[in-house]
Amino acid sequence: MKYYFLILFPFLSTLSFSQANTEVFLFNLEQSNSKIEVSNGINISNNEGYDNQPSFFGEDNILYASTRSGQTDIAQYNINYKSKTFINFTKGGEYTPLKIPNKNAVSAVRLDIDGKHRLYSYNLSNGESTELIKDLVVAYYTWYNEHSIVSAVIENEQLNLYVVNITDGTSRKYATSVGRSFHKIPKSDLVSFIYKEANKPWQIRSLNPKNGVTRLIANTMEGVEDICWLDGKTLLSGKNGVLYKLTLKRDNNWKKVADLSSYGISSITRLAVNDDGTKLLIAADLQSDKQDIETQNNVTEQTVTDPILSETEAAAVVQKHIEPFNNRELNDFANAFDANVVVNKFPKDYMYSGRNALKENYRQFFKNNKKSNVKVLNRMVHDNYVIDEELVTLNNLTIRQATIYNVDKDGIKSMTFIRNKNTTSNPETIVNDQLEAYNKRDIEEFTKTYTKDIKLYEFPENISSNGIEDLEKRYKVIFQKVPDLNAEIMNRIVLGNKVIDKEKVTINGKTYYAIAIYEVNDGLISKVTFIQ
Repeated sequence: MKYYFLILFPFLSTLSFSQANTEVFLFNLEQSNSKIEVSNGINISNNEGYDNQPSFFGEDNILYASTRSGQTDIAQYNINYKSKTFINFTKGGEYTPLKIPNKNAVSAVRLDIDGKHRLYSYNLSNGESTELIKDLVVAYYTWYNEHSIVSAVIENEQLNLYVVNITDGTSRKYATSVGRSFHKIPKSDLVSFIYKEANKPWQIRSLNPKNGVTRLIANTMEGVEDICWLDGKTLLSGKNGVLYKLTLKRDNNWKKVADLSSYGISSITRLAVNDDGTKLLIAADLQSDKQDIETQNNVTEQTVTDPILSETEAAAVVQKHIEPFNNRELNDFANAFDANVVVNKFPKDYMYSGRNALKENYRQFFKNNKKSNVKVLNRMVHDNYVIDEELVTLNNLTIRQATIYNVDKDGIKSMTFIRNKNTTSNPETIVNDQLEAYNKRDIEEFTKTYTKDIKLYEFPENISSNGIEDLEKRYKVIFQKVPDLNAEIMNRIVLGNKVIDKEKVTINGKTYYAIAIYEVNDGLISKVTFIQ
């Protein structure tokens, strides 16, 4: 079978002279709010040949597949003593070693010299091995509990997802065309897996092994299928020598965490995090002398970062959902959005995510509202952000709202609704006073337009200034250092207590554009959110 040998190639590649030198690295991991730091990386395998598929075995030990004497066996590394031992002595090669829950034993995929390919358990007390699953060719897997295994099985020239009960020997197939990365999702009863539908982006999906229900979580980075969970909401993955993270309901795309090329890493594959999230294991190919690290890193950034669209292109992406909405064409409407679209209330009050969830939400919306129509009254565009002032008619009710769309060339990545809020004063008055003082570089008059607890944010909720003293200190320096400072309003939306301005700013002879969302309470500006 053709696919059978493709799957086994990483196992057999230790016999190839062109094999990449894979190693296992251990890093310290620290998380503070949305910031993740990795440090103190060490190469714990430090061995010529194939060292891969690491996992944590308790607090102090690590398991991984390691080459010795021409074959691959299960290595155990002690973190405290920095020592390496082998825990098996079979003639076959072992891969993907994992601790078996609630037992003093390890499981691993074994490829015997006669070609037999099965999943075995290894008793750590006496070293004996026992076949766990008879009749299924397991390539990759994870433990759901001590009785159940979620695995990728080689079948009909592809990998299919099976849940196997090793106690009673039953098995059931729940998905086809899956990848090699399986992980228990922390603080849940779910397992994540990679779904590889032909000619479409690879997906990270969840599986409930109890009932077989699968749901979309996110897309992988292009061409990348190895991920792990830092906690129940944050995923880690790697591309080339760079580590990335994706926090669900917060990040619209994979965000760079660290460039690990200084450790000699050229291509990150397998990843694992310990139970308390303080240590990270990475298996990776090492750089060859001919690799150009700087060029490689530049390619990585271009691959993951969305290109900036023109104003016309960005507006066209948003426009694609307007007509289908008004015509109540649900499929065309939903297809105007990315598969992982996130829908929020301003600034970041999460509503739901995913095209499927959006489709179900609007299916119910159309059912509840026999008449629905949206008309764009005003539109401003800045890079890949589009803000529309919209007049929405629902049955016999008409409302005005603003919506922030973050787009890429394929569709709408996020949609954030800004609702109208009643106000007794005109918020434009104080915002105009603020702009006048800004252009005069009058720090005293400028600060008078803000509340004492004024907060400045980068959209959606990254705070950049907190309190009037912080704001005064920041802008006092700007007013002193920039003699040609000037801001001009290019477009404006006024919605309740909010003023949304697209601004053209001159600083030291250069022109910049940004969108500022001012919130006014009791006649003063209490919050500003910048999209820039």
